[in-house]
Amino acid sequence: MRPSSALLTAASLWPLSTGAAQVPTVRVTLVDTAVITAPRLSESSGVAPSRRAGVYWTHNDSGDGPFLYAIDSAGGYLGAVRVTGAGAVDWEDLARGPCSAPSGTCLYIGDIGDNRSRRPFVVIYIVADPDPPSGGADTPRTAVPIDSVRLRYPDHAHDAEALAVTPDRQLLVITKDLRAPARLFSAPIVGHGGEPVVLTAVCTLQLHISAARGRVVTGAAVSPDGRWLVARTYVSLHVFALDGACTPLLTEDGIPIPVVETQGEAVAFEDAHHLVLTSERGANGHAILSRLRIDGLPDR
Repeated sequence: MRPSSALLTAASLWPLSTGAAQVPTVRVTLVDTAVITAPRLSESSGVAPSRRAGVYWTHNDSGDGPFLYAIDSAGGYLGAVRVTGAGAVDWEDLARGPCSAPSGTCLYIGDIGDNRSRRPFVVIYIVADPDPPSGGADTPRTAVPIDSVRLRYPDHAHDAEALAVTPDRQLLVITKDLRAPARLFSAPIVGHGGEPVVLTAVCTLQLHISAARGRVVTGAAVSPDGRWLVARTYVSLHVFALDGACTPLLTEDGIPIPVVETQGEAVAFEDAHHLVLTSERGANGHAILSRLRIDGLPDR
């Protein structure tokens, strides 16, 4: 479903407000949006582009089994893949990144939700990027994780809904504490064993947290060049440099998301200049997939 011409031409512009140096203005423009028709996909909580152009992987929030769903850019349902041997306590986010599989890329499934902050560790399941089904009537497929990584926070358990993977194979997790700042943690994918890997605290993200206003982090993505981290809330996008200090490129209020979502939770880079977002269906709404163009990220 194409948006109106007003939405197509609308853009949100927020220059960096700190310092006197001239910096590029980050601009986000809505390209298109579509209703997701997958009958079993009611809570699209994570999204990642597949290796087939115009096809995306997504999954439900807690309450579903270990399933990945393939959808196209028009929201059409292409079929499901069951991740055999994987648990599904609370899948919250999905990322595509490099790995040792023959294809060179994998899907990283973040079983990182912990609403009560009680889990002793969370799990990332790593699945070689599957061939997407061709349609909803396609034979159900399965995929077996090539690995899994258990993660433990260095201080105490946290709820989290945002996972990203860098080109040099670092896992990034952003916490979702309703009354505390969003914190970025990291862990290497390589060198893990049977015991949980202790995450390293990287920084506290400079964004305005307000549960009442929908400003809690629900998804994250890393730019293809590995230089920028995009974090989303229910209502806004935020950009940080992956420079060790998480230098913000925007004000603490970020960029308003230029499309109405029932409960937006996912974001991914489709390429260097395009983001894809998905939302949950909600009681009276539709789950939607939206594509945005992002311009103004410094390239050096």
